Amino acid sequence: MISWICFDWNLAGDEIPALPAPPLTLRSCDRGDRDVVLKVLLDSFAMDTAWGDVARRIEEAMEDCVKQAFDSPEPACVVAQHGQRVVGASLLDARSGASNHLVSGPMILHEYRNRGVGSALLAGSLRFLRSRGLESARGVTRPGSTVARFVYPKFGGVQSSFAGDPFEASRG
Repeated sequence: MISWICFDWNLAGDEIPALPAPPLTLRSCDRGDRDVVLKVLLDSFAMDTAWGDVARRIEEAMEDCVKQAFDSPEPACVVAQHGQRVVGASLLDARSGASNHLVSGPMILHEYRNRGVGSALLAGSLRFLRSRGLESARGVTRPGSTVARFVYPKFGGVQSSFAGDPFEASRG
């Protein structure tokens, strides 16, 4: 059985800082970004040891979630770019009642980790969700994962337990 933890953010409160510095940029995705987003997500999960025991489950879930997100005219996804290269992605669920708004969480290619890209992508994701009218956001992850230890506690993220399967909850 996979254990999960949840982080919640109040988006109605203080402004969320814009963190990226040149040459890093954040932007919302369009439908043409589908393949590169899926590749970045799968490569990032594969290089994070917290997900190794459920790699196949993550791969299937990400493929389904990316397909669902990019079937929309305006996909709920933010990417981090270094120059023209997409180096990180955060797949989102902008429905107010979603149990997991940060579907993938901020996932960064291995060679760009430990540079503040994950924090910048989390900030961009929270700003994106706020711009879609959400007053609060929730991100579900595994205990001990990189985002649980170093990224999600930022910007007022409050940790709690989570029961169920966040990938099933994010569908449809």
